[in-house]
Amino acid sequence: MENKEKSLQEIADELKDFPGHVKGEAFKTRVAFIRKKEGDEGVKRLEEKMKELGVPVDLEGVKSTEWVNEGVNSLCVPVAKEIFNWTEEDVFDLGRFAFKTSFLTKTILRYLVSLKTAINAIPKYWRNYYDFGEMEAVDYSEEGKYGIVRKKGYKTHPLLCIQHKGYLTAGARLILGGKKVHVEETKCMHKGDDYHEYRITWE
Repeated sequence: MENKEKSLQEIADELKDFPGHVKGEAFKTRVAFIRKKEGDEGVKRLEEKMKELGVPVDLEGVKSTEWVNEGVNSLCVPVAKEIFNWTEEDVFDLGRFAFKTSFLTKTILRYLVSLKTAINAIPKYWRNYYDFGEMEAVDYSEEGKYGIVRKKGYKTHPLLCIQHKGYLTAGARLILGGKKVHVEETKCMHKGDDYHEYRITWE
């Protein structure tokens, strides 16, 4: 995986000037997850480490609907993984938690009556949440029990691929009524592909 051997400082220097933005809701879900898992002290530790890396951020002060730098938002994940000794499963859980608790997700969820509808709505949802890149529906088969989505123009840190797998897993599982869901990233920009591609299957 790209960035694997890089120090947090090197990663921070690369991400702090990332040109794209995400709604502040992403920061708020990070804060909620860290507080749940690591307590109030954990939130303070993350802010202190970010400041030490030259990327200060007021995690508590970010508003849900304001645009914030996605590089800084992404940086929170490898920083948290290191200072809290998280595993990749913890990062996956962060993605699942983000789907279940995000205000923006809850706002659109009422309109997603089927997984097919949800997958087809992904491009519009992406544009509401990010001001760069795109995510599109590639294929869907009710009979084959699979759906494929593609994410273009998004390359921050490999751990975000794991978080997004958790997010997609939680969303598909909820919409499918708790069925067993598996999400596999079949293409990845951090491995030299032109885009990220996720295959969602269920039983």
